[in-house]
Amino acid sequence: MADRKFKRQIAQLEKAGNDDFLLILTGGAGAFATHELHQLLRRIKVKKRQISKLRDTMFKVGLCIPFLMFAACAASLASLRSLVGFFLMAIPACLILLVIAQIHAGKSFSCYDRAKRLRCIIQQELERRRDSSIV
Repeated sequence: MADRKFKRQIAQLEKAGNDDFLLILTGGAGAFATHELHQLLRRIKVKKRQISKLRDTMFKVGLCIPFLMFAACAASLASLRSLVGFFLMAIPACLILLVIAQIHAGKSFSCYDRAKRLRCIIQQELERRRDSSIV
């Protein structure tokens, strides 16, 4: 039992050790070289753009749901039963798609929800290095 718990803790530490952003959040940016910090800032910017695109897509899919409901009602009034079934089946499909996208965003972009804090830590470290090189 204790051995399994120990192995799980080691796996979590290894996972955290492989994640540069998590290392910065826990230990600071002092252990990274300047060029690595600039690369990390670029990665934050790229990932933030990806998250923004994913959220925009999720918003558009979520916005489709009321329109699908309206289309189902309109098709029902026009006695088009096959379209009513199609529109009603598309609503749960959209909901499932939203849930999957949210899970993907949570797993793939776990540290990027704190991107503002990460960017601030990295920029402070870069400014500190710039100031110390001037003196």
